[in-house]
Parts: sequence; C-alpha cells; structure tokens
Amino acid sequence: MSIYKTVLLIDDDSITNLLNEKILLKHEVAHTVYKYTDASIALNDLKQNVNSSNRINMPDLIFLDINMPEMDGWKFLEELLSIGDIDFAKCKVVMLSSSIDITDIQKSISYYMISNFITKPLTPDKLKSLHGIEKAYFLFEE
Repeated sequence: MSIYKTVLLIDDDSITNLLNEKILLKHEVAHTVYKYTDASIALNDLKQNVNSSNRINMPDLIFLDINMPEMDGWKFLEELLSIGDIDFAKCKVVMLSSSIDITDIQKSISYYMISNFITKPLTPDKLKSLHGIEKAYFLFEE
C-alpha cells in the first residue's frame, strides 16, 4: 500500500521526472504520479482541481524544482499561495533541487508549506526522510 495517494512531480527535465516517478512507484511512496515539465500547467491543473466540487486529484505531495524556465519554483509557490483553498497539512510541498545555495535553502524556510528541501537526485534513502515530517527538515548529499 502506498504512503501517498497522489504525487505531483514538477521539474522541467522530463527524464528526471520519469526516474523520480519510477522510484516513487517502486518504493510504494505514491499510488499515482503526475509529471509536469511546465510549472504553469501544473498550477492551472491545481486551480481547476481546487475549484471543482470533487477534488479527487488533489495531491498529497508535490516535489518542486526551483530552477525552471517560464515559471520557477518560487513563482509557483507564490501563485500556489494565492489559490488560498489548499490545506497544506494534507498537501505537502518538497523542494527537490540541484541547488545547494544557502540562499535557496533559507528562502524555502520562509514558506510554511515547504516540509522538506532535498538535493537531487532523489534516492530511496532520501525518501525515508519524508515520513512523519511536518515542518522544514533539510537533507543534503553526504
């Protein structure tokens, strides 16, 4: 049985999304994974879901890259906050980035909905850090 029913992967690299999907499914972290290479499309889908009456595809977990063209992870977060009707206790957001810039890490702390900051690549060991974490916890490559 999967830990999360629905997980969103938002990363402009489709290969990274595919690999992350395989890891999430193989280790039964997610039942269903939706992949987006365009953050604005992911945001529009979330808005439609929030505005629908059934909210069946509302994610339990969002993995979000920082550096993306058009709409980066920070802009996505600002827009996500403006939706307003999302329960972030039920929809966790994890920054999954290649960035090790302390500025990015500190900035992520300022967003209350960020439950974790993980450096790429996503690995089974890094997935273990997600369980039971309610507030910012940071995991870096050793």
